[in-house]
Amino acid sequence: MYWLRENPLRALLWLGLLLALLRLPGAQAGDEERKLEAVFIGRFASYIEWPARQRERFVITLLDENPFGTLLDELYRDKRIHNKPIELRYVSRLDQVGDTDVLFLTLSSSTARTAAIDYAQKNGILTISTAKGFADSGGIIQLDFVEQRARIKINHAAALRSGLRIGAPLLSIATVLREAP
Repeated sequence: MYWLRENPLRALLWLGLLLALLRLPGAQAGDEERKLEAVFIGRFASYIEWPARQRERFVITLLDENPFGTLLDELYRDKRIHNKPIELRYVSRLDQVGDTDVLFLTLSSSTARTAAIDYAQKNGILTISTAKGFADSGGIIQLDFVEQRARIKINHAAALRSGLRIGAPLLSIATVLREAP
């Protein structure tokens, strides 16, 4: 990851911010957790290396329900990931996903999640979800909150199968599954 080597201080500052957010107590835990989830999507993406792609935009797609309302639009307006402007897409069906870099899943059906994970793996897409058992079932990043603290679980084997490389700073703050489930 060239930006990590070029500016290690910046990378450490971002990691510090991420760790601080992991410990953020919230009076309104649900709202705070939702805000953190929105921030984490972009932060996670900044620590991922994708196979070379010739796209002008960095695309984040939400599949199924949008639990964020307008929060993502506000948060990522005029922001960049991997030096590309961010495009947000909201779709209700897997066949609407198309080309994307990040797929945030809110699907309640395990069959639908499995189909989305398979699609993402074949297309080199980072999958993120808050669904229980997501990383264990082949998703790449599972995010959940326990007693108002974020827990990150990464399925490293699934990331490698998808052609993605995860930066050490992100791996260092997560529970990492290294073997295929």
